[in-house]
Amino acid sequence: MKKAVRESFSGSLLAVMVLVAGALPSACADGRGIGQQNADRGAASAVLFIADGIGPGYVTAARLTLAGTRGRLRLDEIPYTAIMRTYATDSPVTDSAAAASAMACGHKTANGVICQDSSAISGERDGRRLESIALWAKRRGMRVGIVTTTTVTHATPAAFFGVHNDRDAERDLARQAIDSPLDFIIGGGRREFEPGRVDSENREADDEDLMATARSGGWRVVEDASSLMEITDLEKPVLGLFASEHLPYEWDSGPDAGPDGNSDEPRSAPTLARMTTWAIERLLGSGEPFLLIVEAGRIDHAGHANRARAAMIEMKALDDSVGVALDRLDPETTLVLVTGDHETGGLAINGYPNEKDGIWGTYFSEWQDRTYSVLTFATGPGMGEGSPESFDPAVDPRPSGVRLQSAAHTGTDLPLYGWGAGAELVRGTVDNTAVYRLLRGHIEGVRPDRDDLINPPD
Repeated sequence: MKKAVRESFSGSLLAVMVLVAGALPSACADGRGIGQQNADRGAASAVLFIADGIGPGYVTAARLTLAGTRGRLRLDEIPYTAIMRTYATDSPVTDSAAAASAMACGHKTANGVICQDSSAISGERDGRRLESIALWAKRRGMRVGIVTTTTVTHATPAAFFGVHNDRDAERDLARQAIDSPLDFIIGGGRREFEPGRVDSENREADDEDLMATARSGGWRVVEDASSLMEITDLEKPVLGLFASEHLPYEWDSGPDAGPDGNSDEPRSAPTLARMTTWAIERLLGSGEPFLLIVEAGRIDHAGHANRARAAMIEMKALDDSVGVALDRLDPETTLVLVTGDHETGGLAINGYPNEKDGIWGTYFSEWQDRTYSVLTFATGPGMGEGSPESFDPAVDPRPSGVRLQSAAHTGTDLPLYGWGAGAELVRGTVDNTAVYRLLRGHIEGVRPDRDDLINPPD
C-alpha cells in the first residue's frame, strides 16, 4: 500500500456546489467467461465508473447530504446491484493497484502491482504480464478513453494502459501512457511528463520532455478546460494534463483555488462531470463502439484525510457524472457499471440524530451521558467531535477511532451497480474480477457463466 443535511449543512454545501458547476489476451487463454452467444445487439459500448475509496457508508452519507433521508441519488436509479469482494492475493485489504488490475485484467494480483499476475512482488520482481480490457478493446477496433481526477499515471487509471511491478513508478507509466493506442487519457499529473522528474524511489532523473515526445508522436496535449473543449473530434489522440499533480477538489472553483484548496496555482482544470460530458460526446460523435473508464479519484484522498464534507462534494461529482451517462447513452446497446476499488477510512453514520439535525452535527446520548459526532472514520487524522457550525470542507475533519497520518483502506465489500445492456447479471455476491468479465462479455456478445463472476481465475 504504497501511496501514500440536512438543514445546517445543506445550504452551505449547495452554495459551494453552485460554484462548481480481437484475439484473446494471454491472461485469458483459458477461455473462462465464454458462455452462451447472445443475439446480435448492434455495436456494444460500455462505461466503467470507478469511485476510488467509496464504500457503503459513503453512498448513504451522500444520499442524506445531497438528497435527504427520503431522497434519491442518480446512483439509486440504477436497477441492478451486487456486493463485490475486493481482496488482493497477499492481503484481505486491497490497494488501488491490485483492485484496478483485477477489474482491468480479470486476474487477482498483489498490492502495489499493476497488471501482472500474482507471481509478481511489488517493487522487486515482475510477474506474468496481463492485458487490460482497455487495450483488448482497442485491438478489437473500439474507441477507448480514460478520464480521472488523479494523476493519469496513478494506480487506477494506469491499470488500463500500463504494466509494472511498482505502482509508484509513475514516470515509467507516463511513457507507457503516450506509447499506448488509446484515444484519450485526461486528468492530472503534468509533473510526471516534465523533464528532470525523479520518481518516489529516487531513481535517476531523466531530461526527456514527455509532453514534447507525445506531441511528436501525434498526441494533442492540452492543459486546461478551454483547450479540451475546443477539441471536437478524435482524429488524433488527446492527452489532457490539467494540473501538476491531482486535479483540484471539486469545491475549489475560485480564481486562486489549487489542488488542495490553498494553492497559488489557478484552477483551470475541468470538473469530473465536464470531462465525462466531453468524453461521451466525442465517443458518440465518432459513430463507433467504445469503452470509457471514468475514475472519481479524489473521494479516496478526502477519505484518507477524514474530510467528510470534501468526500461528499466529490461524491456529488461522481453522481453528476453518472447522470451524464444515464441521460445520454442507449441502454439497448451500452452497459454502465459503477463501483469502487476499495473503501477508505471506514466512514460510519452513528447514533440517532433528529431529522432536522441530519448527519453533520453531534448526537447526545442521555443514558450514556456522552456527546459524539454522527459521522466518524475508523482510522485517520480526524480530531475532536466535529463542528456543525463549520462548513469549510478543508478544515473540518471528522473524528477517527485510530489516529493515523492518513486513513487506512478497509476490506469492506463494495457495491457494484449495473445499468443497460447485460446489467441483469449484476446481482448477488461477485468478485472484483467480474468487472472484466462483464465488460468483455457484453462487448463480445456472450453471457459470462455465473461461477466465473463469483470465483476469480487461478
